[in-house]
Amino acid sequence: MHIITGLVMASLLKRGQEKAVPQSPLLRLAAPVRTRHLLPGRARFEVPRLKGDANTAEDLALSLQRIQAVEAVRVSPVTGSVILCYDPEAISPELLVAAIIKLLDLETELDRAPSSVVSRELREVSHAVNRAVYDRTGGIVDLRTAMFLTLAAVGVTRLWRGGALALPAGFTLLWWAGNGLLGKRGGSPCSS
Repeated sequence: MHIITGLVMASLLKRGQEKAVPQSPLLRLAAPVRTRHLLPGRARFEVPRLKGDANTAEDLALSLQRIQAVEAVRVSPVTGSVILCYDPEAISPELLVAAIIKLLDLETELDRAPSSVVSRELREVSHAVNRAVYDRTGGIVDLRTAMFLTLAAVGVTRLWRGGALALPAGFTLLWWAGNGLLGKRGGSPCSS
């Protein structure tokens, strides 16, 4: 909630100042409400939460129509699109975004750390490879176990071949393998 309040206040304070590109942070959000088209007096927003939810779309349309400066509202549960015609002298598009976020109770989504498309796709690929390894070995080994067993084997091999010269690399690999197999994870307490 504090993020929305700060963004709305910044928008209101800058309202009198004209810029070449009047894009406030609220209008540049990628989620939960994305600005798709903006003209003075008309705005189109994309709200993925509305897709497939006709009741929520209808409730949002009724709530937005109660705003005095809003002249027309069209909400599509098929596309998740919200089209608003409004009086640009009475209300800013930033306040309309804030109203949509508040009415749909999307404040918690603003506080969540975003997950990039690349990160999600890599996670999906790793799950698919993990499943393939698990199925191929008949459930004996999964990707994580195979990876750490490989590290352990390379570590032992380096220790055996290199003797004292290979101690740091060999022991490091054994350490990683042991921590991985035992489920202990190093690094930041914030990482998952």
